[in-house]
Amino acid sequence: MIALTPVGGPASWRRADLEDDSSWWHRFDEAEIAELDAALATLRAAHPDLDLRQVTTADFPLPTLGGELGRLRRRLIEGRGVMVYDGVPVDRYGTEELRAIWWGISLHLGTPVPQSWRGDMIGDVRDIGTGIDGKAGRGYTSNVELNFHSDAADASGLFFLRQGATGGVTRLASSVAVHDEILRRRPDLLEVLYRPFTVSWQSNEPPGARPWYELPVYGRVGGDLACAFVRTNILRAEQNCGAPPLTAEQVEAVELVAAVAAEPGMWVERTLPAGAMLFVNNHTVFHMRTAFTDHPDPAPKRHLLRVFLSLPNGRALPDSFATFFGDIRAGAVRGGYPSRTPEPRFTTI
Repeated sequence: MIALTPVGGPASWRRADLEDDSSWWHRFDEAEIAELDAALATLRAAHPDLDLRQVTTADFPLPTLGGELGRLRRRLIEGRGVMVYDGVPVDRYGTEELRAIWWGISLHLGTPVPQSWRGDMIGDVRDIGTGIDGKAGRGYTSNVELNFHSDAADASGLFFLRQGATGGVTRLASSVAVHDEILRRRPDLLEVLYRPFTVSWQSNEPPGARPWYELPVYGRVGGDLACAFVRTNILRAEQNCGAPPLTAEQVEAVELVAAVAAEPGMWVERTLPAGAMLFVNNHTVFHMRTAFTDHPDPAPKRHLLRVFLSLPNGRALPDSFATFFGDIRAGAVRGGYPSRTPEPRFTTI
């Protein structure tokens, strides 16, 4: 039994800690944008058709920004777990060039992993009318509000190409601070959160596997905390895929996580502009998005590019996380969803 003790540390932050702090925000300067331009030119010379399947870090050289991305990795794992970069002049590039830039940065940062059974290594976050309900619902292809959650990888990155007409505001909360607050209020329910819950695969299960898996919300390795939380995938696992029903105590524990994260003092809010990049450590940070409305035709629609990353400096995960993440050793390539396609894809259908 893991001792129920506060975690603390830099990853246990609250709104007041980030609200007036600029250390988690970096604006690219002219020299850094010029380096991205030069890297794109090098990539295009090696791969004129921008076939990202063949691209390596050598094709997208970042002699200066590579060091900054190394610092980003350390901030994600050893610091607050969240970082924003902005200032990319997205109107200067075509959409495929933006994909190439995003892919090149992602390769320097870590190992991208698939975001669904379709093998999409870059996900298009935009409203294509899928909704979030049902056994195949995915929030990133809808326009509804997505409550506080973590994605199925060490880290997630979002590249904001265009915002919509209204809404689409980003909120961030520390899942470590939520853990410590639940410990203070309801240690009995925190103990429940360390036990396995049934979680819907949302139709992303490996061939032949049952459509749900078991995973706790929280786990510890020594002093390090890991969190995995998508409220709807837990609460709807019975309805969506026939998983065993949750107990009343489990439902109460899940709802408490969501409620504490949503308290105003726990989260920080930003409307991220076109040209911004958001990176979060999914094991220590929750993120959410408010509902949005797109511009009427023919104006361009809200559009983000997403990547799931396994980080080379990732910490070891608890044994209880192996049911989903597989290799839980420090620095292992893990996370994402098993692809059923032979070739990686760089768009979302």
